[in-house]
Amino acid sequence: MLNSKPMKKIKPRIITLLILLLVSTLNSSKVMAGDPEEDALASLVKESSKALADYQSTKNKTGVLKYFHEKMVIDFTFISVNGRVRNERISYEEFSTHLDVFSHERMGRTHDIEVFKTFVNQDIGVVNYTEDYEVTFGEEVLTKGSQVITATAKKFGNTWKIIRITVVEMESEKFKGSCLCELYEGTSATGNFITKTTVPGGKNYTSNMNHFTVVKKNRGTVLINMDGENFIWENNLNIFEAKEDGSKGKKIGIGTNSNEVIQSLIKFEFSEQCTDLVLRK
Repeated sequence: MLNSKPMKKIKPRIITLLILLLVSTLNSSKVMAGDPEEDALASLVKESSKALADYQSTKNKTGVLKYFHEKMVIDFTFISVNGRVRNERISYEEFSTHLDVFSHERMGRTHDIEVFKTFVNQDIGVVNYTEDYEVTFGEEVLTKGSQVITATAKKFGNTWKIIRITVVEMESEKFKGSCLCELYEGTSATGNFITKTTVPGGKNYTSNMNHFTVVKKNRGTVLINMDGENFIWENNLNIFEAKEDGSKGKKIGIGTNSNEVIQSLIKFEFSEQCTDLVLRK
């Protein structure tokens, strides 16, 4: 017959602790359950944000506006990746018009919301939350950022509607967007130009210098050298890449004067970073 060791007695203090943990676990669903009105407010901002994020594909304008009161106001502060600050106040009507414009764009937006706190005082509620987002064009990510948002809502009958929003949006990364090109013209006989192009570069903007030499050939043909790469401008209109033997290659744009030609070449050079290009002389 095998000898069995006597079981150790569990100390009363440990038993008490186990009971407390068990009771805490059993009651966790009750503790975690929030106030119904606070839950309704949290759902309001999540659903409205999702409806707005999905709007480009759904085009359901009523499905977005139903969460907002017709006297709603948005105070919006935008901080770009290069530190520039823009402030706007947007009315319900302006917001509605923006949706009409946005419905024709090809850009989409993803979102990830985290609600931090909700406050309810009778028929007024306030929600504080953050939203991380990505703006996309097809499968391409154009920009990333985060918003810190405070939404104020009022209950009308049994329905909560947003009456005011304060948004601070900080752009964290920008991979593609509007670019600025500054053009400087030289005085040499060959018609030299220098450009400084500011393009999105992820966590900041980068400045790029390009040098151009313009040489007129015969029969309306102009040879343009951009940092060692040659292009052919033909008959004051079509622009082609130049092959090694000097013949025309792929057409890359058009231009009726030197400025337009250089703008086309800069667009071609930075096509992966620039959605549009502003030329400043």
